[in-house]
Order: sequence, then C-alpha cells, then structure tokens
Amino acid sequence: METKKKKHKKTKRDNTMNTKNNIVAFALVGLAAGTIAWLLMGTKDGRKQLNRAGDGLRHLSETIRNNTKKGVKKASELANRAAKEIDELRAQAKSTGKTAINKADQAAKKAVNNANQATKETANKVDSAIKTARRKAQKV
Repeated sequence: METKKKKHKKTKRDNTMNTKNNIVAFALVGLAAGTIAWLLMGTKDGRKQLNRAGDGLRHLSETIRNNTKKGVKKASELANRAAKEIDELRAQAKSTGKTAINKADQAAKKAVNNANQATKETANKVDSAIKTARRKAQKV
C-alpha cells in the first residue's frame, strides 16, 4: 500500500510540473506569434511581405477561378459537340435505313412485275396452245 501512496504523491508533483511546463510553452508560443505579428505589421519590410503574400493569394485565387471557368467552358463545348455528332449519326442511320427500305421496296416491286410478266406470258402460251388444240380438233 505504501507504493501506491508514493505513486500518488509522485503523480501530483508531475501534474504540477506539467501545468507549469504548459504555461511556459503557451507563453513561448504567444511570444513567437507576437514576434511574427510585429515583424509583419510593425515594420515596413514586414508590411511589404504581408502585402506580397496577399497579392500572391489574390493572384492564385484569380488563376484558379479563370482555370475553372475555362474548364467548365471546355467541358460544355465537348458535350455540345458530342450531342451534335450523335444527332448526325442518328440522321445518317435513319437515312441509311430509309435507303435500304427503298431499295428493298424497289426490288420487291420489280420481282412482282417480273412475276406478273411471267404469268401473262404463261397465260398467253396456254391460250395459244388451247387455240391450236381446238383447231386440230376441228380438223379431225
């Protein structure tokens, strides 16, 4: 049990030291921040540096804004071009389809006409054969 008490006392002392160390650390950070602020704001060179940094940030943001606008415009142009090409391809496909249908229709009409012609020729031959057969039958 005595070792636990010693550890407990040691922990309290460590906490006190840690608190003091934290205070010193915060004081040093504050001192550094104050020094930097004074260098940037309190001297002419510091103000020039701060102004240059501000100008650089403004230039960077303007460049990003312009590049973004260019990118959006380029993407829009590409989308419009793709839509136009798709419409052209659709029109070509439709035209090609109509041409194929017209050719098939013409071929079918030609085949029907040929069949009608062949039927008429066959009918004429049959009529001629019947007439010839009747004449021969009358002679007999």
